[in-house]
Amino acid sequence: MKKDAKSILAENDRFSYVDAIALLDKGGEVSHCSEKGIIVSYEGLSSVVCFSGWQEMTPFIEDLNLVCVHDEGLRNWLISHRGYKNEEGCRSFSWWQGRPAVPEGDFRTLDVSFLDRISSVYSLADEKELASDLEKGNVFGLFIKGELAGFIGFHPEGSMGMLHVFDSYRRQGLGEKLERYDILTALSRNMIPYCHVFFSNEASLALQRKLGLSEGEKPVWWLWKD
Repeated sequence: MKKDAKSILAENDRFSYVDAIALLDKGGEVSHCSEKGIIVSYEGLSSVVCFSGWQEMTPFIEDLNLVCVHDEGLRNWLISHRGYKNEEGCRSFSWWQGRPAVPEGDFRTLDVSFLDRISSVYSLADEKELASDLEKGNVFGLFIKGELAGFIGFHPEGSMGMLHVFDSYRRQGLGEKLERYDILTALSRNMIPYCHVFFSNEASLALQRKLGLSEGEKPVWWLWKD
């Protein structure tokens, strides 16, 4: 079923449904696959893809802490009927062009000794999650003259994210270098380099397009429960 689901997702819209494809690559399970849609579940989260009306998929959605959906109607229903929360939608971007040029710079895998430094400027994950990412070797820093100038990494489900350049090092193209490094690292780990960018994050949207990542036509919404 995994092979069939992956093929169906890729044939329909691999740019929009890249998160579900990536979850399958990480070992996710197909909890539903039909002409109505596909649900891929992995370690407490689900990616839900609707091929017909979103209402037909609601009976198959498990009550998990984290859900990623590709339909705004389903997003609204999960908030009103299942008690989920959501702040903003995202655009999907993914890299399918082989290996990008290797960026110049002093890149290092960060460890938990950098937790306080990172958590002081990055608020989209709590310290427990950030510590886990650091322990797993999923956060990378760019150093200039021995000082941490910026960082990037992978979220637990495998998407690229956490990109941050410290104020005194901005406007030097470091964000582009960091993301190129993240793309190369994903490829070296046999992962699809992809990310979800908030509608309002104009700087990151511009960066993805400048780097040449493919943009999904359908937006996505991440929903969670406390």
